Amino acid sequence: MKNRHVARLTGLLLVASALGCVTNDDYEITDVSNKFEVAPLFLGVDEGIPVQMTATQGGQAVSVTWESSNTNVATVNASGRVSTNCVPATGATSCFAAITATQSGGAKKSASLTVYNLVGISLTSGTAVTGISGKVGDYILYRIYVPAGSTSLKFEMSGGTGDFDLYIRPGTPPTYSQWTCRPYAAGNNETCTVANPASGTWYAMLDVYEDGAGVSLKATVTP
Repeated sequence: MKNRHVARLTGLLLVASALGCVTNDDYEITDVSNKFEVAPLFLGVDEGIPVQMTATQGGQAVSVTWESSNTNVATVNASGRVSTNCVPATGATSCFAAITATQSGGAKKSASLTVYNLVGISLTSGTAVTGISGKVGDYILYRIYVPAGSTSLKFEMSGGTGDFDLYIRPGTPPTYSQWTCRPYAAGNNETCTVANPASGTWYAMLDVYEDGAGVSLKATVTP
């Protein structure tokens, strides 16, 4: 019993001794107050939407030169403004480019930019597309870009003959089973209104339920 008691005390003393050797000096603290950074560091945008890059050192703007790893996807000017485009490879829906900032001393920092390919016919806010026609089984796809902070988005389909159905959805074209709004009314007078819509591209699909012509579609974005 005595030997076991002594051994236990000895072990505790060794542990206490080992712990006593640990001081704050054993931990290294990395100073990030003067870190070189670019922003946004990771971003996904629809093609055609510009991006403004910034470069800072310790939170202060610094002079850099900008370059793109793929000028077919993104080009960047001297002030860091990026113009985007995307012609995806077969089976893909997006394109990629690295945007790099280089300081005069050679320090580099890169950001990852994913550009999403857009489909459908572009709409201009407040301007109606008229004379839309189609046959049963057709679907016609439109799109409009909604800036951040918009208070309302309204799609209005009206007029013409036949029976068209309106479907809308943000980010991705709607389908018959996935949509944000689908009035599904008889005739062609259908409206979808979204309060405080998410920023980005919104899609509108007109599904032709009965042959028709002379239909109008208008999308209005309210700041």
